[in-house]
Amino acid sequence: MKPTFSGPAADWIERRAKLFEAGEYPDKGVTVTHSDLSLLASSFASAVPIWIEHAASPLELGYLTAVAADGDDLYGTLAFSPEAHALIERSGARSLSIGLAPDLTGIREVSLVRQPRVASAQIFSDDSLRFDREFSATTDYQAAYERLQLARQREQSDEILRRWVREGRLTPAQVPFARALAAASDTLEFDGQSVPVSHLLAELLRHAPSFRRGEPVASTPESDDALMLPDEAAFYRQHFPDVTLREIAARR
Repeated sequence: MKPTFSGPAADWIERRAKLFEAGEYPDKGVTVTHSDLSLLASSFASAVPIWIEHAASPLELGYLTAVAADGDDLYGTLAFSPEAHALIERSGARSLSIGLAPDLTGIREVSLVRQPRVASAQIFSDDSLRFDREFSATTDYQAAYERLQLARQREQSDEILRRWVREGRLTPAQVPFARALAAASDTLEFDGQSVPVSHLLAELLRHAPSFRRGEPVASTPESDDALMLPDEAAFYRQHFPDVTLREIAARR
């Protein structure tokens, strides 16, 4: 069964593959059991992207569209775009590795790699493997992938917001407003250029002074400038060069 996408029609090429196997993975501090593999197979409901070396790429290589557990092995169906499949065939790339959720309950992506964690995890050279599990032909895998990408972008954005709070550049009460601005796709004219709102927010907070309670605030010319209007800053620097703008602002 070929996956259905919302974009232009393509003759997706399906290949069967071994994805993973049960065993000890001391470098990750986990033990994967047959039950874990069964859960990965039973919980697989939406296609996940195919990457290279676990790194997201703007190139659409294809998707993992089906998963099945057989004993201590986990198998899958990979759907490649014709261009990606031709490149893989020419390069002889076969080895695979999957990206799992930390709690081992879901597959986030599958990658073509040089050095697989499981030596036998690779794309098969024939189509002898069959799955009993079927997926709806109306599943929009492209939309599922885009939802996954959006969720990861939000996770990364929230981590940046948490860092700004830890650094004292943002208060917890300001986080919802900052999150909305960070997610905005709009642009604004700034310094003669069209700049995304999220970039302006990042620059604003990067130059903002830290106000963490109980800690001294580092004084720099750039952060002191933010304490008053440019004309005021220029006046005080000219006439009171031995007094910092922070000291003047504190006495006002």
